[in-house]
Amino acid sequence: MGMDIRSRTRNAELARGAVAGAVGFVAGYLLTWIFAGARIADLTIGGIFGGGVPDWRAVLWVFYDSHFVGTRTPEVFGPGGDRWAGGDLIDTVELLGVEYLYLVPVVVLLIGGVTMARFAGARTARDGAMAGATLTLGYVPLVVLGLFVATQGGVAPSPLRALVIAGVVYPIALGAIGGAVTGFYFDSARETGHTQRT
Repeated sequence: MGMDIRSRTRNAELARGAVAGAVGFVAGYLLTWIFAGARIADLTIGGIFGGGVPDWRAVLWVFYDSHFVGTRTPEVFGPGGDRWAGGDLIDTVELLGVEYLYLVPVVVLLIGGVTMARFAGARTARDGAMAGATLTLGYVPLVVLGLFVATQGGVAPSPLRALVIAGVVYPIALGAIGGAVTGFYFDSARETGHTQRT
């Protein structure tokens, strides 16, 4: 009976982490659009990627780049198979001069880690870190899905970098840090309260 309750509690915690991770991804995307949508439109109106790029897709490129992923340009081959140009990683965040967007995923995932640690009732830094890292369960699937919808005319975020850096490293590290700080805070507060009572 006790194992069944613990198992259900853990499953609920994982489900909350998946939902919070997905919400974090969407929130980061929307914040990117809010904070830099007008600048991002420069990419879609005859910019370096040419015209005809929907704004929502260019925002997705910039959101991935705010994780240091990079947007890959299409390769152009000449007669005889020689590569003439393309295939380069472009940092659209730096290109547009919106470097403050590097903070968007950091802040969103730290807040997500704090939130998960609070929901889990984490009382130690370790428990908080474990709760915060569950954000990955919802973040990585949307990173993968985003790779498919972000591709247009050979322009897309770098798939391997997106999966590893944006999908795994960012949510695990930042979610765990946010959760650990929260757990540490409540552990310290509990110790302080215990010391004052004795």
